[in-house]
Amino acid sequence: MTTVLSAAPTPQPPTGPAGNRVMPLALVLLTALLVASWTGFIVWISTHQLADAILRAGVAFAGTVGLCLAVWAAYRQR
Repeated sequence: MTTVLSAAPTPQPPTGPAGNRVMPLALVLLTALLVASWTGFIVWISTHQLADAILRAGVAFAGTVGLCLAVWAAYRQR
């Protein structure tokens, strides 16, 4: 007599309204933080003005988020 064991079900990605948006949004924020931190660091090193570095880092963060979301929206419409 042979006993057949069923395999464990494979994990499925999360479903629902937010299931397929978590990872892309996390990547967008991670990319934007990386760009903003390097921009702020480079500006601070070159000008030695903290306020200017913070402002340019904020602009870089906003620009990166906008660009990433535009690319993501274009990719989803494809």
